[in-house]
Amino acid sequence: MGLKLATLLLVAVTALLHLAAALPITQVLNCCTQVAKKVDKRMLRNMQSFEIQHDHVCAIKAVLVKVPQRTFCLDPNIKQLKKWMKRNQHKKVHARR
Repeated sequence: MGLKLATLLLVAVTALLHLAAALPITQVLNCCTQVAKKVDKRMLRNMQSFEIQHDHVCAIKAVLVKVPQRTFCLDPNIKQLKKWMKRNQHKKVHARR
């Protein structure tokens, strides 16, 4: 019984290591950890693209918005942001998240 358990544990650990090695490192490092609760109207005018971060990959839900030379993490429940995203679907980046 002990040998079967040890073998099963070894197989599980090996599978997890292969899975972790297959993930791109940028996916692990680019998660938002905090989000802004407000968005400035000027920021909305300057947004170049956006990407939705899902909480099944990262710890929290967020919208990453790219403005010239910067990326911000915003709360996906901001009404102004929701309206902007709906009108600007063509700027959505289909992420690997």
